[in-house]
Amino acid sequence: MAVILALMIFLVCYFRAHWVRGKQLVVCIAGIFGIGVAMAQINFGASVFFVYAAVFCAQFKTHRSALGALMFVICSIGLFSAVTQQSSYFWIPAILFSFIIGLMTVHQAEVDRKNKALKLSEQQIEALAKSAERERIGRDLHDILGHSLSVITLKSELASKMIDKGIALDKIREEIKAVEELSRETLAQVRGAVVGYNQATIDTELLHAQVATKAANIELISDIESEKLASNIEAQLALIVREAVTNIVRHADTKKAWVTLQFQDTGIELSIKDQGSMTDYNENSGLSGMRQRITKLGGEMHIETTPTCLRFNVPMSI
Repeated sequence: MAVILALMIFLVCYFRAHWVRGKQLVVCIAGIFGIGVAMAQINFGASVFFVYAAVFCAQFKTHRSALGALMFVICSIGLFSAVTQQSSYFWIPAILFSFIIGLMTVHQAEVDRKNKALKLSEQQIEALAKSAERERIGRDLHDILGHSLSVITLKSELASKMIDKGIALDKIREEIKAVEELSRETLAQVRGAVVGYNQATIDTELLHAQVATKAANIELISDIESEKLASNIEAQLALIVREAVTNIVRHADTKKAWVTLQFQDTGIELSIKDQGSMTDYNENSGLSGMRQRITKLGGEMHIETTPTCLRFNVPMSI
């Protein structure tokens, strides 16, 4: 009967813990932990309840509070085992599996939070980009058409008056020719305004990066020298900044990130740095893509692991 009652209480706490936060989540974790304590007197297998209590620590809103709750659960298991003089067959699996599985779950929850924040920031960036593009097109069309149509109207009126006054056809043809040329030029300018220039720039990518890092609670510090970069170099470096910052938001355990661009005697140096450590840097598609971009410019990529820092050097001769 006690086992059935314990299982019923566990199921209530288990399903409720998926939906609640804050104090109610603490109550659910405490309830599951309490079931483990009560059942430990009956069955060594009751240590599995401690594992569930550790796993639900990942439900806390922040990574820090989740780790704190997990450490509290682990310490409580050790304290309970010591006070009640539990066998090593009970407390070793209880502590070991609770720590390993709980830590993995907390880490995965943090990765999911960062990915969710990154996806949200990308959606916000996309919406802002669309709005900015509409404003740019509207502004450019106003400036282009406002001036050109005014000139076309004036020249057309002039040609009409010249016809009424019987002025020589050569003069009239010149005005009509000017209207034709201006119309063609205006059409080309309108097409250019609509198509726009989609080449990436470092300033634009830094604005996007600020949105993404802010969503992930990372402070982005940039130091970009104001000297003019060639458009082909800037486009490639801007895309490198985009990929590197995306990797920081998704994978780095850091509160700050730095993006620095400096002009040196031998060339240009771009560095992207954070406070984390890169334990495994087998070149995935992101690192490989960055290396390909810098190689395309005749430059080199260097990786420092502790703390993580990517350095890109481009020779001035380009």
